[in-house]
Amino acid sequence: MSSEQVLVGLAGVLVVLALWSAIFATRADRATRRAIMLADSRWEATTRPVPHLSFTGAPSVGQPLEVEVENLGGTLAAGGVIVQSGDDLYAGSLILPEKSPARRVSLPPVMKAWQRLNQPRTLLLVVRDAGGRCWDCLDGGKPIKDPHRWLAGQLRELRLQGVVDFPGVTGTGKR
Repeated sequence: MSSEQVLVGLAGVLVVLALWSAIFATRADRATRRAIMLADSRWEATTRPVPHLSFTGAPSVGQPLEVEVENLGGTLAAGGVIVQSGDDLYAGSLILPEKSPARRVSLPPVMKAWQRLNQPRTLLLVVRDAGGRCWDCLDGGKPIKDPHRWLAGQLRELRLQGVVDFPGVTGTGKR
């Protein structure tokens, strides 16, 4: 065997090893990218604000409704809530730090309801996280692509257009 044949054989073995390592490096890169995407989606799910409302009792006529709000998720940079209790509709804005304990919030009455309810009911609960994304908390935390248009449609449906506004959620307010 001459040195040229040994050199060609060695070059062939090196090409096979290079091809083998390129295949496994590509597979490892894809697996890493999948793991990073999965971790990002889990992180994003945990950073989304998740407010939980508890009604403390029925208000007196013309008095604000006291509600306890607990944030179980990420920072709630802005939010809006509309509640019907008895004959009245109550509305207010929310701002809560990440995973904050229950805090009492006073929701002022905004107008009389069309129908009386025996139990308080949340009609609208929308939040904006620290990243600027908006979420519909009554629809399972569904993301809202255009908060201004979505909120206008919800308020029109509730017949509260022009009565209630949440500029912190829509981004039209002062920052």
